[in-house]
Amino acid sequence: MNTSKMSLRLLTTSSILIALGVVLSFFRIPLSTVTEITLTGLPIAAGGYLFGPWIGMLIGALIDVCGFFVAPKGPFFPGFTISTALIGMMYGLFLYTKWWDTNASRQGALRAGAKGLVLRIGVAHLLKTVFISLLLNCFWLSVFYGMTFKVVFLASVPKEVINFPIEVFLIYSVVQVLKRVRPVRDDCSHE
Repeated sequence: MNTSKMSLRLLTTSSILIALGVVLSFFRIPLSTVTEITLTGLPIAAGGYLFGPWIGMLIGALIDVCGFFVAPKGPFFPGFTISTALIGMMYGLFLYTKWWDTNASRQGALRAGAKGLVLRIGVAHLLKTVFISLLLNCFWLSVFYGMTFKVVFLASVPKEVINFPIEVFLIYSVVQVLKRVRPVRDDCSHE
């Protein structure tokens, strides 16, 4: 497939994921002043799965920025954009199957196949939960709201514990659907 068609598919698929992420950001379940449940991570994970860490990172950042401009929920804070970009990169590093399916050095526990995929999703989501959701986002929230880190962290832990298996299951389900549209991933892979 020529480069212009690949670029067009990359652009349209990424745009659809960004639009979906913005729409999903409207559906929030607030748990406290600083914690809420959203599904915006699903299109970010899909972008990482389809296109790798760099495009996943861009999709995550653009979902945050576009979501702010479409429906601001307060002043813009670039820390959350950094977080969503890092989430896209994290999912891209662990889910971009072109790397895992073709690189023999990565075979083993994180190999291709259903068990390897579940393990990669679980590891990616665990790292995202600990380092981005619980540490980085709690830091951003403590700066943004002027609260102590400990208060924000303790308010976030129950949400993350409850959300973890649900989000892993949802991401796995999304990836299974995306596997059926493999031509999109193969034609648009961007290294």
